[in-house]
Amino acid sequence: MEKVGTLKNYLKDEFIPEPKQIPKRINKELILDLEENACPFCGKPLHYYYLSTERMLVTLKYDLELRVVYKRCVNEECIACVSKRKFYNESLDLHALPKKKFALDVIFLIGYLIYQQDYTEVEVVSYLWEEHGIIISQTSVNCYKRISQALGEALLAENADKIKRNLDKLPLRVYSIDGLTSNKSKTLFVIRDLISGTVLASALIENHDTETMHDFMEKVFHTFGTPDAMVGDGERGLIGAVRKYYSHIPYQYCQRHFLDNLGKALMEDLYKASKKNSLERAL
Repeated sequence: MEKVGTLKNYLKDEFIPEPKQIPKRINKELILDLEENACPFCGKPLHYYYLSTERMLVTLKYDLELRVVYKRCVNEECIACVSKRKFYNESLDLHALPKKKFALDVIFLIGYLIYQQDYTEVEVVSYLWEEHGIIISQTSVNCYKRISQALGEALLAENADKIKRNLDKLPLRVYSIDGLTSNKSKTLFVIRDLISGTVLASALIENHDTETMHDFMEKVFHTFGTPDAMVGDGERGLIGAVRKYYSHIPYQYCQRHFLDNLGKALMEDLYKASKKNSLERAL
């Protein structure tokens, strides 16, 4: 073990964060072939039809230049031949959406960051760049956020009974209700069970008054069960719905929102002043 007489060499005079190393993207050129060579309708061999034009598909790790092989049945007695059915490797549909640049792993990550981690669209843009080297615009994040929401709603509808059974096994239900991001006049509201971490619903709501919020909440409560307690922000329509329709359910103001608002109130002037001084020094 080395003996030293000072720690000076191990300290920095001024804290300067080390620049983050942006991950390098891996470029691949792929041809996705069809594994099955027999027509699923008649059993006859499938024949090569054509190779698709190249499409860019961005996953969390790869930038893929992808082309897809299409085949067809030439048995004139087969319904697939008569209807001019084209066959391709259907695993493509498990990982990508038609005419979309970003693969499903990226889309679901965008949804996870926004709906579960309360990221803003701007923060998602930064996260994807810093953690995965993905360049994406805020407009695209907004688009894929909506796609993720739609896919999530479809999964919830399909698995609603299973989710409710799992919630029934918990000692109690504690739902958080948050207005996360705004898009012009609409606000994205998300309801999740805090104990299991399960997102139960999300919706872009324009007129988030008392009655609208009650309709949104009641639909979720009817599907997944009424909560034993709720946590949320101070949004006026939400508070109005809680007071009018759910006064019997304990409601806790979210501590994170409280601290965010407190921090803004206490530090806003200091932040503006420091920003002004930094600008003056730069000039």
